[in-house]
Amino acid sequence: MANRILFLIILIGLSATTSLNAQDELSKKLSNVNIKGTNFITYPAYSGTPYFNEKFLIGELEFLDGTKIENIGLRYSSYRDEIIYYNTDLSTQIVIDKISIKSFSFNDENEVKRIFRRQNYTGFLTGERFFEVLSDGEIALLAYRKVDLGTCDPAYSKLGLAYQKSYSYYMYSAASGYSPIALNRNSLLSKFSKPNQKLAKKVLRKNRVVFSDEASFVLAWNLLKENGIPINF
Repeated sequence: MANRILFLIILIGLSATTSLNAQDELSKKLSNVNIKGTNFITYPAYSGTPYFNEKFLIGELEFLDGTKIENIGLRYSSYRDEIIYYNTDLSTQIVIDKISIKSFSFNDENEVKRIFRRQNYTGFLTGERFFEVLSDGEIALLAYRKVDLGTCDPAYSKLGLAYQKSYSYYMYSAASGYSPIALNRNSLLSKFSKPNQKLAKKVLRKNRVVFSDEASFVLAWNLLKENGIPINF
């Protein structure tokens, strides 16, 4: 019994040491990188959530100069379209200057890797945005994970306001820019020529694709891409 207790004490000690070493290593990396940002100011408390990921998740930052920082706690604010990291040295949340970031990524709670890329949006309300890359390539499928603060039924929120998802999706290429796309079968097929629409329908039927949500749409997109059916864009 005494040996078992001693083993547990040693195991806990090693675990704590490993955690501290990891934090020290991250602190050293951060001290060598000039991360520009401002202290995070908490958002007003309304129903819904302003965040894409409510909890800080371990991820990676890539800056414009090519510098990468791994194993850093990140949280993406869909409400403000900003990336927040937790500074362990200062015990505070920092909003990183958007213009300094090239991309960031993290594994969500289902261990699915989510990759976001900063790009200049040239459509309505132009400016720098973070887009999630749902499928990459010469023509990419992107999602803008916007959350708005809007009015709602007072039965849902006493203040009559709530954070509400307002996601939008785009095809993107460096040559042609952005083209909105809806997550349904007709919208996807409309991006192909008439002859290629027949080929696309055949591939979708063969793979028994049912358009029901974002995941099924991305599956359909990737299947058509893998089969080399060209998009009109």
